[in-house]
Amino acid sequence: MGKIGLETMYESEVHIPIPNSELEIHGVLRGDYNSPLAVLAPGLGGWMHDLLLFNASRFFEKQGFATLRVSFYGDDNKQRNISDFGVKTSAADIDTVVDYVKEQGLERVCVIGHSYSGMAIVYSTKQAFDAAVLWDASHTGGYYELQAKKNLENDFMYIKELDSYVSANGSGYVLSRKVFEEYAPGSTIMAKNFNVDTLVINASNSGKAMERFGKDYANNISAETEYIVIPDASHERKLTMTLKS
Repeated sequence: MGKIGLETMYESEVHIPIPNSELEIHGVLRGDYNSPLAVLAPGLGGWMHDLLLFNASRFFEKQGFATLRVSFYGDDNKQRNISDFGVKTSAADIDTVVDYVKEQGLERVCVIGHSYSGMAIVYSTKQAFDAAVLWDASHTGGYYELQAKKNLENDFMYIKELDSYVSANGSGYVLSRKVFEEYAPGSTIMAKNFNVDTLVINASNSGKAMERFGKDYANNISAETEYIVIPDASHERKLTMTLKS
């Protein structure tokens, strides 16, 4: 893409090979590998062009950071299907992205995950990034709650051909079986084994459950951790206000 103004960073598309497969992670690099870089990972069902990630990339640009917005699945024939995606796959993809950008010469990388990707960050086996931000992160504790089990039973239908749960409620949902079955030992235990300095963010309008999950991360991560609640923000909005405070 061309420059809009003298202060605007270029954007370029990046394809990152996934080890031991023919698949790729797609991304959009805003800036270059000569600047400090933040990897921006979307929530479940999201992609690199989500407005939240795009606005975040513009915010970080003003702070002198390059960003890499990523898509873990998509329509390209070399991209993964979302039905093959779970938290451990997400964590492995985050590690793959970090390995890739460090191969480009970067010494320090921050990983920022919204919602499901926030949870996936603490599942990283390599923890090769230098700082982490969990934006209103999901939490496996929610799967244990009776209401969550009732919601899955009442609102979703399992489709064997898709290996996924499907709901037609509201705008509709498709959730991989792996989301609900392949997360052991759970995010609280994974947080206790997570050793990267972390900023944990909750949006004030996301509800008490999300706030409880955020505090669980902040209390259990085995590194320096800061916890912030953003007033008048919801799960999908205004999270880029964080670094202004």
